[in-house]
Amino acid sequence: MLKRPIRMPLVWASLSVAATKLKALTVEDETANSLLLELETAANLTEAFNRTWSSIHWNSSRKRTKVRVTKTLHKMAELIFEHLEESVKLFDQLCEEQSRIPTIPLTDDWLEIKDSLRRGKEEFQKTQGRFLEPLPLFKYLQNQQEK
Repeated sequence: MLKRPIRMPLVWASLSVAATKLKALTVEDETANSLLLELETAANLTEAFNRTWSSIHWNSSRKRTKVRVTKTLHKMAELIFEHLEESVKLFDQLCEEQSRIPTIPLTDDWLEIKDSLRRGKEEFQKTQGRFLEPLPLFKYLQNQQEK
């Protein structure tokens, strides 16, 4: 049986804070709007992940149920990871754009968004990192690059 993922309430909280802060800024920038969409999607997926995880009694459920829910959770975790990575890329892209041509006022909210993204990613790696193993070919390629 697959290893069971762990609930992610801190990831959800971090992503929700980042999305709420960004939404409150009401910025008319395409990259910022894309970032907001990615953050909201990741936060909603994380909330659904936590609800799905809590939907069964892990100690008393049948093995088939556990396997089915675990597979669903793995797929959801992969989606969350993709949206989280895209959020980080978009935030970096937005910062790079603003360093060249500043069009958005820099406030403390941006630092909170950055910190929330960092915390969300770190917590995701702590809770789900060992369950989202790369495919064997990717592992091999990573090992070859390190040599």
